Amino acid sequence: MQEQAIVKGIGFATHGGSGDLDGLDALLGRMADIGATHAELSLNQEDLVLNGRVLWPRARRLERICARRGLGYTVHGPICMNFMDEARLERHQAVARAFIDLTALVGADVLVHHGGRIAAAPWPELERLLDLERRALAEAADYAERKGVRLAVENLFVEDPAQFACDPVQLADHLARLDHPAVCATLDFSHAYLMCTWKGLSYAETLEALAPWVGHLHVHDSFGRPPGIQTYATAERLAYGQGDLHLPLGWGDIPWDTLLPRLPIRPGTVMIVELPPRWHAEMPETLATARRHAGLLEEAHRRRAA
Repeated sequence: MQEQAIVKGIGFATHGGSGDLDGLDALLGRMADIGATHAELSLNQEDLVLNGRVLWPRARRLERICARRGLGYTVHGPICMNFMDEARLERHQAVARAFIDLTALVGADVLVHHGGRIAAAPWPELERLLDLERRALAEAADYAERKGVRLAVENLFVEDPAQFACDPVQLADHLARLDHPAVCATLDFSHAYLMCTWKGLSYAETLEALAPWVGHLHVHDSFGRPPGIQTYATAERLAYGQGDLHLPLGWGDIPWDTLLPRLPIRPGTVMIVELPPRWHAEMPETLATARRHAGLLEEAHRRRAA
């Protein structure tokens, strides 16, 4: 029996959605034309869920669009999803179930789920809220598993010491305590870089701790420099090299060649390049770079297995 590839497909996120499914259709066609195997549907931007319920006529149209493009799919859920938001947890759970339904509808097996965070610091409450999130994740994952979907919890970053979100080491511990077969991690390299800079952590060692839980990848470049200078336009953030820039691969200074071979991620992972519309002209070259990055992961896996 042939061993499953570490990276089973490479594609792009459909950033920039505006509720216009015709625009999404055209973007998926462009991705397919340049040779991507997958697309990550940013369905949090596509007006498909209303008050916790799927808008089924629009969802069926999305299903038809996806079916004719011949791509594999993953789905990105709401950025505002937060299972540590105790006062509004039931609303978050209802929306999560709706996005699981959408994920299953388009034949995707991964729903990217944003991890919990606390805006202000009730630190005595932290462990209790982390436990609350694990219980909510377990309930959502049970529902997802019945639909053939995995929740891939994404590592986030903070810009203020009064905020909390799990760094990659904490996320690894969080997922180990949960230990659910339908839950894995989404490794976002730029988020991790920013968080490690902010907290003074070793970037490579931090990612190594999370790697065994990783079943989905978000790749894009940055300089790992948290915002410090107030800027007024994206071009200004770019000029100063600060923040989560979502640059084409190779434009920042993430050490891909030395970092990737150290990461024993799970087989069957999809690598998604998160490029905003301003960089779509760079998709062909970025796809070629992403394929080379996938090769580094495969080669390292073969060496470890030998």
